[in-house]
Amino acid sequence: MGRAKHSRAACRAGLVALFAVSGALADVELRAPRQVLRIATDGGLPVYWLSCDAPCASETAGRRVLVGPDEGALSWTADEGSGAARLATLAYRAELVETEAAVTAVLTAIEPVDGRVLVQRYVLSKTAQELRVQWQSLPGAGVRLSTGAGFIPPQLPGFGASFSDVEAVRVTADGQERLDAEEGETIRATAAAGVWLGVRSRFWAWLARSEAEAPVLIGTPGWNERAIAWLAPAGALQLTFHAGPIEWKSLRVAAPELTQMLFASLWEPLRWLCFGLLALLGLISRWVASPGLAIVLLSLAVKLILLPLTRIADRWQQEVNRAQSRIQPRLAAIRREYRGEEAHRRTLAAYRDEGVHPLFTLKSLAGFAIQVPMFIAAFDMLADNYALSGERFLWIADLAAPDRFAPLPFALPFFGGDFNLLPLVMTALTILSALTQRDASLSPELLRRQQRQLYLMAGGFFLLFYTFPAGMVLYWTANNFWHLARMQAVRWLPRWR
Repeated sequence: MGRAKHSRAACRAGLVALFAVSGALADVELRAPRQVLRIATDGGLPVYWLSCDAPCASETAGRRVLVGPDEGALSWTADEGSGAARLATLAYRAELVETEAAVTAVLTAIEPVDGRVLVQRYVLSKTAQELRVQWQSLPGAGVRLSTGAGFIPPQLPGFGASFSDVEAVRVTADGQERLDAEEGETIRATAAAGVWLGVRSRFWAWLARSEAEAPVLIGTPGWNERAIAWLAPAGALQLTFHAGPIEWKSLRVAAPELTQMLFASLWEPLRWLCFGLLALLGLISRWVASPGLAIVLLSLAVKLILLPLTRIADRWQQEVNRAQSRIQPRLAAIRREYRGEEAHRRTLAAYRDEGVHPLFTLKSLAGFAIQVPMFIAAFDMLADNYALSGERFLWIADLAAPDRFAPLPFALPFFGGDFNLLPLVMTALTILSALTQRDASLSPELLRRQQRQLYLMAGGFFLLFYTFPAGMVLYWTANNFWHLARMQAVRWLPRWR
């Protein structure tokens, strides 16, 4: 054991000596289980940065190239003067030291700049997706982070385009704040010490926390591109970077406040409902290998949880239906025969004679009110669930994208170039529910009106969901199926009422 430790120490010392002798001829590569960083000895900044959601050596690991050819970049920048150009051409010699916890690279400039020998220090963690840097630059210069094509999510057509954005954000323990500037515009702001600034897409984040207050420039160079520059008025900058997927465990390990990025657009009670559904889906997934089947069972579990409230709402709906059936003929006659104040007086008298309040129909909204919070929480949870990315189910190649059952011979405006089958199944189940609606308490006219409303709702949901990720559509399709099954059970099994 003692010889092995001595051998490893000698090997590391040899590595240090090798880089010191080679000077600025070779780039420096830092490797951690989930990150790979290559730093140029010309300029002293990373020229390649790979982040993975699992050990990068695994063939199934999700990967994101943050810095690389035709990708994003970290570059020197300056408010004015030629400082950035001078820093970009400065040559360094490198020393590399590796421990059990981290890999450290120290780059020392071969020639002084304005009487200073600049040193750039990088510490890549082996236990978290974290990079700590200490940059020395010229006063007023800094480092600019800019996204590239690889950071932009696949572009979805129609309403699905809302899942394809890249945003500049500020993240604190109080939440996430969007900082996007207009295209071609640059915003000057101040980065407070300990506050995270950076960019995020639907599933990936690339953020930095400054150890001291620093001025920043936030810009939108082009469509869906974002750039943030940290300036160093005193010629020194210390940042901690986090780069990785937007999922609970990764964010929690990096910094607890980063979990504010999850479901950031929701009201806090709805966020916690999202976390509850996320935990329930995780519990189901422990017993079910298929993520798609887990979503179907999640929909069933939510139905069962809400069943007592749903049954109460159903009774209220039936009360409203019976009252409407009794009073509707009289109201129709009043509308035909009277106008103005007289019509209003007789309408109130009709309600009074039937013993119902004019606003009694609001009682029927109880079922809708029960469903809406759960609907919003389930959809946001499934939309931002990184674990669904790349997962297959039946003909669906990726539950985080539209189901793309078959390609179309040409792209259609709004609908895109793929035929999505799942939204049609979802709509068919809604229409079937409308066709089998047989509430005995409804008059034929009111029943037809209710069915028309269901048809309109089915068409609206079809347009809304057609280009949505398949995991979200699968949940609502399963929800419609369980609703239809319950309707039939109530119809044929009286004890289910």
